[in-house]
Amino acid sequence: MRRFITILLISLITIAFAQENPVAARGRYTKVTKGKEALYEKAYAKHVANFHVQPWATFAAKVMSGPRTGQYYTGTTGHYWKDYAERVVTKAHRDDRKNFVKYIEGGSGAMYFEKILDASYNDRSAPMWEVTTYYTKPGARSTMLSVLRKAVEANKKSNYDGSYGVYAVVSGGDQDGLLVLVTRMDSMADMAVSGPSVKDRWVKTFGEQSWEKNIKDWRSSYTKSTTEIFQVIPEMSTPPSD
Repeated sequence: MRRFITILLISLITIAFAQENPVAARGRYTKVTKGKEALYEKAYAKHVANFHVQPWATFAAKVMSGPRTGQYYTGTTGHYWKDYAERVVTKAHRDDRKNFVKYIEGGSGAMYFEKILDASYNDRSAPMWEVTTYYTKPGARSTMLSVLRKAVEANKKSNYDGSYGVYAVVSGGDQDGLLVLVTRMDSMADMAVSGPSVKDRWVKTFGEQSWEKNIKDWRSSYTKSTTEIFQVIPEMSTPPSD
């Protein structure tokens, strides 16, 4: 029944979202029984090595700060929506999941995302991520995306060397309309401000008046936000293809 519901959900998403690029992603938070983390990591790493080669590469990260510190986040990206509906999972694959699922005591359930390419900037693979989730007001996510698209233009004109991906949650999560900003980092040192600020880059490109209007629109578009630091775990992730 769960498989049928998932296929139905993805079919509806496929119809609702026209897709020219592989921007579909899926992820989930996992809470592991205290004291069983090493066993979980070992079993999950073995599962990934045996069953998660391309095109179903997966990643795993540990939540290092924020409200879900200590939990794991696993997922897969770079797909078309139809890939999820058409995917065939073997019995051996399903059975092997039991080897790590037995250490899990809770989590978020699956969340599906659409990567917003024209709102993302210079995105790349990185060992650490700063993940900020915005709880947008009804109908306001589009306003925030418009601001982010303009920010991309300002970043390009200022030769900003940062990198981030923008994701819209289309199913799952705490509420409808979630917007996720994933800033890529090589280390915690990248959190330190360097170079022109967001405001400086914006004003240089669009002017002070545009900044005042857009920052007001941005701040009035969500009720709250949460920020977490993710540390990627290479041993639990599919190695990059050559």
